[in-house]
Amino acid sequence: MRNFEQDSKGNITLMAVGAIALIVFLGGNIIDYMPLSNQRQQLQGVADRAAIAAAQELVVFKGTDSRVNSVANAFVSATYNDRPHITAAEVIDGGKAVKVTISIEPKTYFPGPIAQGVSAIRVKAIAEVSGGGYVCMIGLSPNEDSTLDMHDKARVTAENCAIYSNSKNKNSLRLANNSRVKADLVCVAGGVAGPKSAVSPNEPLTDCPPLTDPLRDRPEPNVGLLECDNILGASSILGKDLLGKDGLLNLDLLKGGLGGVLGGVGEKVKLLQQILKGDLVGNLAPGAIVTGKTTLEPGTYCGGINVIGGDVTLKPGTYVLNNGGIVVMNGGKLQGENVGFFLTGALGLSTIQFAASSTISLTAPRAGDMAGMLFFEDRDVLFKFPHIMASNNARNLVGTIYLPGNTLEINAKNPIADQSDYTVIVARKFDMKDGPELVLNTDYESSLIPVPEGVGNKSRPIVKLAYRN
Repeated sequence: MRNFEQDSKGNITLMAVGAIALIVFLGGNIIDYMPLSNQRQQLQGVADRAAIAAAQELVVFKGTDSRVNSVANAFVSATYNDRPHITAAEVIDGGKAVKVTISIEPKTYFPGPIAQGVSAIRVKAIAEVSGGGYVCMIGLSPNEDSTLDMHDKARVTAENCAIYSNSKNKNSLRLANNSRVKADLVCVAGGVAGPKSAVSPNEPLTDCPPLTDPLRDRPEPNVGLLECDNILGASSILGKDLLGKDGLLNLDLLKGGLGGVLGGVGEKVKLLQQILKGDLVGNLAPGAIVTGKTTLEPGTYCGGINVIGGDVTLKPGTYVLNNGGIVVMNGGKLQGENVGFFLTGALGLSTIQFAASSTISLTAPRAGDMAGMLFFEDRDVLFKFPHIMASNNARNLVGTIYLPGNTLEINAKNPIADQSDYTVIVARKFDMKDGPELVLNTDYESSLIPVPEGVGNKSRPIVKLAYRN
């Protein structure tokens, strides 16, 4: 009996030791597996971005295996330094895609038998060039904290096209909790602040190569010496520091200049005073102010066009706004078919200011040097004043809105541009305030308004992630 008890105790002791060893072994493997899984996930993200960077070469050049391999290796070396890596890239699918493979020896935390048999971590990503990718919205600036800032309940609907945010900041795309973006592709050069689930049908792709301004080579319209035409009234001066409480033009400025402007504008006010005197820029004159029902002709409007409760119909052609913008407020209406606005003047005073009570309906020219361009901002502006679209009735904006130097702020309660055949917007940055919905339709083929080269259905091919494993 004693022997049996001793054997039993001995066996029980051996069983306990074995169980403990098994638990330690399994536990070690579980603990080890978790870091391995994290390493793989991190490496997959690097491979995804490397494939996109390498596939960009297929857009710019005739890609070769050696070229895409060089780009992929350079990208991985610059962005991943946790472990030595082996990176390989090749052109596939008849020159329309790039496959990138990355292998590393895993870092294990339990050496010895536990680490034996752990194979190398190997991930793969394929990025393809898509000729059907329509670019319809670009925030150009690489340096802004955020190039697409979506406040609470803001919406962008661009179901059949791509949106790019070029800011390399971690907040490149900023999403408030109730904001929504719907697009074929949302490509962000930096990071995303806020819930990525707010973007559909796919999460935004981060660390994308910034998209070069597709309209950078588009010539500005030939405006000659900017001699002032069609002068109807007193002066108007625009600028963020000179706006009223409603965020639009301070009416006091329409009554006699800058006497009522107080604080915070300093040297800017002095410059504006010099402008009014004609000291800085020639051919200055009071801007056009419309308070009744009027038809305007194309021409150069020094000081801009200000529709203050009026009803304006624009004849087809180019409207040059020199050192003053297009302001529609106090229930004003502005409509025009085949019209284009060139916003010029070195100080950046020529801005879009559509108040909430305004009614706007505009289509871009069908021919000429402004063909397809609804708004074209001079690239050489000095000051950064925002363009503001707060209109609750701006449903028809057909054409391309090009604002490379300034911010486009959308602050409307009703949808913007939702009844347009198509709308393309390229701006320095976008500030979507609480509640507006910007709709970017893509009915390019049936529209009478031509699409400029580089955007819409005339975009350069875009690169998409096609496969990851």
